[in-house]
Amino acid sequence: MKKLSLLLAMAVCTLHVSAKTALVVIAHGSPSQQWNKPVLDLERKLNEISIKGIDYKRVALMEFSQPNIPSVVRDCEKEGVDTIFALPLFMAPSSHSEDDIPNLLGVKYDPDVREDLKNEEAEFVKSNIKFVVGPTLYGSNLIEKTMCERIKEMSVNAAEEGVVILAHGDPERIGYWRILLDRTGEYIKQSTKINYIDTELIAMGQNFAADVTPLLDKAKKNKKRVLVQGIYLMSSVADMAKRTGLMKAGDKNVVFGNFGILPKSENEVVNWIVETTEKWQGEK
Repeated sequence: MKKLSLLLAMAVCTLHVSAKTALVVIAHGSPSQQWNKPVLDLERKLNEISIKGIDYKRVALMEFSQPNIPSVVRDCEKEGVDTIFALPLFMAPSSHSEDDIPNLLGVKYDPDVREDLKNEEAEFVKSNIKFVVGPTLYGSNLIEKTMCERIKEMSVNAAEEGVVILAHGDPERIGYWRILLDRTGEYIKQSTKINYIDTELIAMGQNFAADVTPLLDKAKKNKKRVLVQGIYLMSSVADMAKRTGLMKAGDKNVVFGNFGILPKSENEVVNWIVETTEKWQGEK
């Protein structure tokens, strides 16, 4: 009997030692490799850092490109991972972070969401791994800080400048985005001498110029120079302005931001990922 008890204890210890936990950061993804590269580069940075309790670190893309979520989960299985902390790299709670990702991972069941994902030919995860889905950037102050950094980079004379902050939010969770825009505008006011801040939720397609033009006209009536910045992970409002004909050659009084959060604020994003993961580990 004692021998059997000893064997059982050794088996339990072996299972405990072999248990592995992975961190998988999930971003939206894009057909553009220029968009994807700075996001995927986060994996290299994370693997240079030791996070207590994390044995394996990966970045996965939800749509359009590889590595996608199921392929990364399969790699985790090969590594002997039994728990994955899935961290959505999104600005605020959205249909992607709250519905799509949990349904793709199998930790949430919504027939309508799953049907939409099937119609988009999304691949669902089939695994015995335990998944824990983490929060978005909304709960931190990273967005406010990085947007303020982008504004400071464009600013030359704060007293004569106004700021227009743009975002593309989930209509079903519009409250989060309104609060996020207000928080960002207030942070910029408190951190600079710029006292004119306007914010708006807009589409990112061909209506960009039509949506932004009234905001620029309004800002120009109040300030000599207008700085336009978007709350985007990778997308640039300068690219959108060029594509839609809104950026006019020789107009030095309207400046469109060339960067989102990445790649310039890579270190801040990595710090948020590490801090969020460590907090989860501490509360398990």
